[in-house]
Amino acid sequence: MSDWGFLRQVFRGSRVWTGSAYLLLALTWAAGIALLALSGWFITASALAGAGLLLGLELFTPSAGIRAAALLRTLARYGERVIGHEAVLRVLASLRARSFASISQLPIASQRQLRSGDLQHRLTADIDTLDGVPLRITGPVVAASLAVLAATALAYWLAPWPAAVLLLATAILTLAASLLAARLGQARGRALVERRSRQRVALLDYFGGLADLIAYGRADSQRMLLDDLDREQARGVLLQERVALLADQAVQGLVATTTLTMLALALHWHAAGAIDAPVAVLLTLMTLGLNEALSTLPGAFWRTGESLQAAARLRSLGVDPGGRPARATTGRDRTEEGLLPDAPTLHAHDLGIGFAGEPPLLTGLDFSLQPGQPLVIHGRSGLGKSTLLETLAGERPPLDGTVTLAGREVGAWSEPRRYRWIGYLPQETLLLDTSVAGNLRLGRPELTDQALWTALETVDLAQALQREGAGLDYLVGEMGRRLSGGQARRLALAWLILRDTPIILLDEPFSGLDGATEQRVLARLAPWFATRRAVIVTHAPERLPAEWPRHALQPATITAGRRGAMRHHQT
Repeated sequence: MSDWGFLRQVFRGSRVWTGSAYLLLALTWAAGIALLALSGWFITASALAGAGLLLGLELFTPSAGIRAAALLRTLARYGERVIGHEAVLRVLASLRARSFASISQLPIASQRQLRSGDLQHRLTADIDTLDGVPLRITGPVVAASLAVLAATALAYWLAPWPAAVLLLATAILTLAASLLAARLGQARGRALVERRSRQRVALLDYFGGLADLIAYGRADSQRMLLDDLDREQARGVLLQERVALLADQAVQGLVATTTLTMLALALHWHAAGAIDAPVAVLLTLMTLGLNEALSTLPGAFWRTGESLQAAARLRSLGVDPGGRPARATTGRDRTEEGLLPDAPTLHAHDLGIGFAGEPPLLTGLDFSLQPGQPLVIHGRSGLGKSTLLETLAGERPPLDGTVTLAGREVGAWSEPRRYRWIGYLPQETLLLDTSVAGNLRLGRPELTDQALWTALETVDLAQALQREGAGLDYLVGEMGRRLSGGQARRLALAWLILRDTPIILLDEPFSGLDGATEQRVLARLAPWFATRRAVIVTHAPERLPAEWPRHALQPATITAGRRGAMRHHQT
């Protein structure tokens, strides 16, 4: 799907609303043109009547038309703003939710390739940028076309045919200039969006690491980098604004030239007796009134690249533009419901793991998880322990061999079904900036307070929260910063306990805990581990129960700075 196709799909569901807004915008411009033209006609006719050159002038109908045009222009403009923005904001709000869902469904390996600042930019600024398509491009083009056609039809009815041709030629030249502006400005618009994203990433990195930057004396150099990015972005924005302004002025010059040409033609036709004086003024002012409809088009088209690049960045996340439900039950889901047993097994056969296009980190892994016998994976940093858990969870495809869940390759299961049976605690502790209860109820809002306290007691965190006074309402802060590292880790472990899955994958679950606390938590988790199949990755296997089976990962070869094959043994 192209970027334009993505945008069409995004706004397809609001066609009735946006179509109504376009018609109201056309009515606004048509009423403005009518107000200017009819006022000129009426003033000229009144002057001629006052001089005795025009007899039988009827005053009430044209004056009523002028008042009607003035009221209609105001009401149509108000309606266009309300309906148009309501439609666009609803579409973008829905798109934001779908974009977040798409990000959350990406494999962990893919998520880690994206910067958090860049993801925030896609969810906010990129989606906001898309409103330029219906509000500043599609809508004005449709409305301007309708207004020009109405003016052209009136000119053809009141005057010789060159008047209508002149209006059409002006509109066509404006549209051609707009398309040329869109073509020439597309690359600059796309670059502007990318620089804006880099600017946000750099700013978030600066504030996120400010303490370390100050401690190591690097804050000034980082601020200089931010200043450079700001200046580069400011130059890009200034160029966009300058070109848009020049384009608007160019169209205004074109409309002014057309107006003078129409005036010359109207005077010629009046001298020849083809039209009367009020109609000559009406044609001239009607042509001048087209300026409002046409002048903004080239500048808006010049910025088309920004919306297209924003659409491309969202498409790269796999966002569904059509507004379909996030996930409906499919035949595959119903089949999986029948295939999953009550106690599914997880088996690795001749497993090789690593990164696509690189030598495997580990090869030849064979094991089947057994209830009550957590498999302890240990070894020095960099051997692929975390990558192994990602592969077992189905987040990363194996390079060799297979990982099967209930007899099927783990990647063949849909993600919702897979995670009904696999509970995965990654190495990085991720907590929401909300209360303890809000974090624990994530995905299971029906849990009672008693269930939450039971899980917190299991991980030896209940007493600490009770001492704080707020209990389950205690706010953990952004990324859990109001908790110690060990407390945040235990809160994440409590959430995993509440998920109650039969297969558990734990990456350094007890990091940040002192020895005594770790032993208390292990003792309380013993009944939980007794009924589950688990894999535990750790750097300290000696602190875990000796009866648990182990895999020690050891490097086989290291060539030219790259890891080669790894072998394992069971102890």
